[in-house]
Amino acid sequence: MSRKFLLLFIIVCFATPSFAGVRTNKGVHNIDDAVGQVVIKDGQKATAREEAKRLAYRDAIEKAMGASVAGIDQMEGYSSIRDRLVSNANGLVKNFKITNESIEGDTLTITGSCQVSERSLDGFLGPEVISMLGNPRVMILADKDSEKNAGLIENELGKIFEKAGYLIVDADQAKTLIALDPQKAFSDPEMLEGAAKTIKADIIVIGKATGGSSSFNRYGVKIYNVSASAQVKAVLTKTAYRISSQTVSAGKKNSLQGGVSGFLASCLDRAAEEIIYKIAYNLASAGSALGGITVNIKIANASFKEVEEIEEKLREFAGGNGHLFERSYENGMLEIDLVSGKTARNVASFLSDFTNVEGLTAQTINARMIRAAAAPIVETVGESKTINIRIENISDFESAIPVENLLRDFIGATGEVKSMFEGTALEVTITYAPGAKDTKSAQAIAMFLQKNDIRIDKVQDDSITAWRQPKGWFNF
Repeated sequence: MSRKFLLLFIIVCFATPSFAGVRTNKGVHNIDDAVGQVVIKDGQKATAREEAKRLAYRDAIEKAMGASVAGIDQMEGYSSIRDRLVSNANGLVKNFKITNESIEGDTLTITGSCQVSERSLDGFLGPEVISMLGNPRVMILADKDSEKNAGLIENELGKIFEKAGYLIVDADQAKTLIALDPQKAFSDPEMLEGAAKTIKADIIVIGKATGGSSSFNRYGVKIYNVSASAQVKAVLTKTAYRISSQTVSAGKKNSLQGGVSGFLASCLDRAAEEIIYKIAYNLASAGSALGGITVNIKIANASFKEVEEIEEKLREFAGGNGHLFERSYENGMLEIDLVSGKTARNVASFLSDFTNVEGLTAQTINARMIRAAAAPIVETVGESKTINIRIENISDFESAIPVENLLRDFIGATGEVKSMFEGTALEVTITYAPGAKDTKSAQAIAMFLQKNDIRIDKVQDDSITAWRQPKGWFNF
């Protein structure tokens, strides 16, 4: 498969909103009406004036935030974000000038104008918004005209978006996009939505990078003219809204070593940085675009039988608007992504009813199933018992032998093991004679197979259907 389909991520795009009292020029928010109002205590006008200026700074920050992210003041967690930014107001607000000062009774009001650098604001606000969104997932594709630079596009854009806090969708899921033409994606919302549902992505990002060089001799030294350009486009898969940025770089080099590739990398970095937070701001402005916060949950020591019960409990907890994605189940470790309106702390509190929560961050939970100490179980069957096992996806008879031997070793002398291989399926029959002791149940056999790269599809008291996973398989 072409490398351009191998890196995955998530992002968003809309037109940047305006906000009352704010004029946004390139790179700066011009605040015309930052207001601070305080009560004068004990006739201390100078003290009141300083406090009013501090509150005017605070108002300027809030208005700059509103200009970047429409409706941010209505979002959960806004107060804590605002307070953290306000604590850095002196470094964010520049060129503050008092345009009006008045006193009515014992109330002093100051109105001022100032500037807030978009770049400085992004440094604080951007990561906060990405975290508030639950670290959205991103899929990155290389433009079809940039196939020879696909690796560079993957590496550079991947580093930028991952560092900013976006989550990476597992690369194996890109196989579903093998027929997706990135150019058609921007004009076909149904194609985007279908792809997004398949890979559980909300945003597709397409990177394009082109460059070249020419040479001439000067005083016997060969000089290279090197140029490069990059474009980064992002589209919200549900609505096909888009945002893009482009940058061009050129210069002279004494050597081509690191020349074109270095210019391309620089252009990609600058193009990504130009929109990386605007994407997040527009995603937040979209409200329910992601459908909630993504919380990654890992539960250790979970038996195969408990997986379905855990998932059902989480679905009920999340409610009708929640989404549950099983990432993997291997060696007793269940990994799930829960997308809902619940925070990680809410989810952890719920999980604590039947697990020990061992770790918690804003987007992740590590827990372990609670197990009571128990004596070894020795099963005895009163009558003969048969368990039928069918394992699919075995390439040949030679590959079936190790699987059969594993089962024979696990069952031991307590049961009779018979097998038959046909096509790509191994069928094993385990028979326990009346009175046999220390027998293995179908559930115990299923857990053993799961630990040996056999994916379990269905378990009943007398049967197991399974599927052999190729080496390195990641189970979804």
